[in-house]
Amino acid sequence: MMVKKGFAWLFGILLLASMIPLSQAQATLSIVILVSDNEADSALAEDLASILNATIVVTTWGVYDTNVTAEIMSYAPDKVIIIGGPDAVPKEYETDLNELGIPYVRWYGEDRYETNLEVIKYALEEYPELFVNIKIVIAHGRDLGAIKQVKGIQGKKFVIYVDKNLTNQTEIIGTLLKTKTVIIIKSPLMDNETAEMIRERVRERVQNGNITEEDIGITPEMAWEAIEIAINRTETAKEVLDNLTIPSATKLLELAEKEIQIAKESYNEGNYGKAYGQAIAAKAHAEAVIRLAGKEWRNVMHAKVDIQLEREVYKLEIKLKVLTKAGIDVTEISEKIEAAKNAIQAGDYESARELIEQAKNMLRDAFMQGRGKMKEINLPVGRGRGRP
Repeated sequence: MMVKKGFAWLFGILLLASMIPLSQAQATLSIVILVSDNEADSALAEDLASILNATIVVTTWGVYDTNVTAEIMSYAPDKVIIIGGPDAVPKEYETDLNELGIPYVRWYGEDRYETNLEVIKYALEEYPELFVNIKIVIAHGRDLGAIKQVKGIQGKKFVIYVDKNLTNQTEIIGTLLKTKTVIIIKSPLMDNETAEMIRERVRERVQNGNITEEDIGITPEMAWEAIEIAINRTETAKEVLDNLTIPSATKLLELAEKEIQIAKESYNEGNYGKAYGQAIAAKAHAEAVIRLAGKEWRNVMHAKVDIQLEREVYKLEIKLKVLTKAGIDVTEISEKIEAAKNAIQAGDYESARELIEQAKNMLRDAFMQGRGKMKEINLPVGRGRGRP
């Protein structure tokens, strides 16, 4: 399993970290972190951004949006760190970054727990000073309330996600550079057996440290927030599923809507625990719909050349607006795009492809040449910038 394989590597890196001087990356590089609005990954991104003084740009889970790429362009970053797998942050963003000549890395695992460890592993490899005197917060990886509590904890910190059968995530704490501050978030989804196992592991690894525990329950506000998140995710699922015929996805969507209805009824009855659980289940089912619909849309795009080319033109036009706003001359690029539109309309798809590729190359060159000007206009200043 990836979790276990990563431990030996992590131990060595963490022990070496205390001997490595502060990286110059933060002072010299403009970094953007691209992450989905998945609560676990976004909390992880916030911790990393706070330490790197990076800008966070958020995309809807599982949905590609050219406007998100345009936002990244506006910061003219030296590097983009993508947190989360292709299901969460679609591969189309990688294509965009490649076409623009922006270096990027993607840190992720098979699920949120492995992504958690992969981010720690790669962050230590590139920025070992991250874990000097850091505060560790342990929380259930699927508990919205617990993760919200993590986000509210101030100071230099990093979260470690656990689950019923994944308490071995905490094994890395023993090598976190003599870390003395650990906070355990005891929340509704963390059963007593798991909580006790975590306490024992932490006590073994943090000698004479400040180990505290925050016990949170399900409040009406927490339950309603979970319902709202589930509703938003379900609405997104409806949008991406529109005009597609995927029986399994339709059934999942119906299930999500039913769970939301039960969640609302339970909330009105004062059964906030049930409302919370049903909302979390609905969100998970809606995300499964988005995943299935995304794959089907890629198949549709691949089969219909005209739609594919029109989409490429649309993406170019959105990116062009960023350059225009920065005062960069885009006259020749605009002419290429217009010529591509005419070729598509005439059914000359081969010429359209050539014109689109030429426009992409010209746009990349203009972007690279205008980066300095764009940085002056829109300098990233850390977690306060970018989409919320």
